[in-house]
Amino acid sequence: MRSAPRAFAVVMLAGALVLPAAGAATASEGSVPAEVRAYVKGGGLADRLEDIYGEGADGEGIPFDDTTTPGPISRVFHWTDERVAGDLSGPATRLVNEWAVPVSLGEEPVGVAIVWINTETDVAELAEFEPDADAAVALADVPEESRLVRDLGAGAWFALEDDVLTPLVAGSSGVTGPTPVDEVALISPDAEAPPEPEDPTAAFIVAIGAVVVLLAIVVVSLLLPGRTRRTPDADRTDAL
Repeated sequence: MRSAPRAFAVVMLAGALVLPAAGAATASEGSVPAEVRAYVKGGGLADRLEDIYGEGADGEGIPFDDTTTPGPISRVFHWTDERVAGDLSGPATRLVNEWAVPVSLGEEPVGVAIVWINTETDVAELAEFEPDADAAVALADVPEESRLVRDLGAGAWFALEDDVLTPLVAGSSGVTGPTPVDEVALISPDAEAPPEPEDPTAAFIVAIGAVVVLLAIVVVSLLLPGRTRRTPDADRTDAL
């Protein structure tokens, strides 16, 4: 039978091992509510991913299964509307109702899940899933003292710390390394995408078709008057 001091020491050691593991479930600056943590770590997120994005009978989708593993939970920040508009006088980011969770199948990263708290039910739910293995790898290692910034306009993820922006997923931002946040030109999420370049082959075919139609119109216009002039002669011959 173990003595009381030895049993107490074992309990303290177990607690010391458990606490770091619990802390490791959170990454970056910002709080993670208990309901979000329970949803992510308790299996609710994995079940929902399988229901919505899982592999179907046609073989499409991601084969989420018992090996589906959520990574660290990071609170998400967005750019403020003022910063997107070019106003550098105020805060660059704002806290939003989103938490990013990298997801893997076993040891294979597959994408990033966005969890939110439904404002009508106060229940944590899956909001969306981005099937992006590179993003999953990047968001699994967000610096603890930084803010995780989701740039919707550029399709990018950044770590913001001490007013320095470090790209985790560069997207179309053009940011390739640590950069002062005030020097980064932001893209509005509402900006229209540039038109796709036209296929030169398709344009050539359309042009040829237009020329053919034009020639047909010219030929018809030349032939019809001749037929009209011959019609009275033919009528006169028939009368004789």
